[in-house]
Amino acid sequence: MTERSEKQVYGYDLEPVEISDVLSFVESRQEVYGNKPKVNLSMYGDAGKWHVDAAVSYKGREGRDENQPFLLKAYKQLWRAEKYAKALAEEHGFSYEGLNPKLTNEDMYLQYQKRKLAKDAFTKDLQNEMEQHGEELLKVVETQVVGDENEQSFLTKKEVEQLISEQFNRIEKGFEHLLNSLEQQSKKRTFADYCDEMKNLLKECRQHFKDSIIERTVTSKQKLDDKVTGLRNDVRDSITEVKDSAKSTVKQTILYMNERLKDFTNAIDQKLNEHEPVQLDRKQNKAMTAQMNER
Repeated sequence: MTERSEKQVYGYDLEPVEISDVLSFVESRQEVYGNKPKVNLSMYGDAGKWHVDAAVSYKGREGRDENQPFLLKAYKQLWRAEKYAKALAEEHGFSYEGLNPKLTNEDMYLQYQKRKLAKDAFTKDLQNEMEQHGEELLKVVETQVVGDENEQSFLTKKEVEQLISEQFNRIEKGFEHLLNSLEQQSKKRTFADYCDEMKNLLKECRQHFKDSIIERTVTSKQKLDDKVTGLRNDVRDSITEVKDSAKSTVKQTILYMNERLKDFTNAIDQKLNEHEPVQLDRKQNKAMTAQMNER
């Protein structure tokens, strides 16, 4: 397939249409040929904008493969185009293939790769920090969850699970605070700045968790001491049960938090690149290419 014929499969050089026009076309082809067309969304960067297109494929007369391209919208910011395309795919059950490098201006594709690598590295760094945080929480549980002479814990499984839940709720609220602080800061921030702030947040939350474990243990032990001595030997959760429950809870919560970190880094990426520089327009690109070929 030549480059030009591939462009014809997509919405390259077409006038933009509303999504309702695409849906109407899909419905009409289904009525005529009896098979539901497939809609594949993709993007390409050109003329200083990120374009979202829809390729509608279906079986036409005599079972021939047919394809109709549509250009939907164009944005100056990459993240806006991605958000729009993903929302459409989710709402209408379309497939989404992401950025098409073959149709993307070379400079814009390099810009895209640089952005993606920076964001992916930032996400991985934060996820590593979160994994380390989980291990440190379990060290706190291992050293601070204690019990009586019968190895029965002063804290129940439910209490420790609740403390872990509260701990990660504090972290999520910390995410929101960091995002909100972006709106109020005039200086240019970087991913590294937010990684440092995230580390400080986790450190503060870890200390709060440790203090809560110690405080709850002291309170629980005192309550038991104040009761009839026989109640100290009532069936309670063993230390081993509490620690095993904590390990399972932390492991599951870390998996959830790592997914939340993807949303967090996407939001940070959007804010950091809210005003991306506009690339050369299509005419300028073609003129420069022609000049290069003449040399």
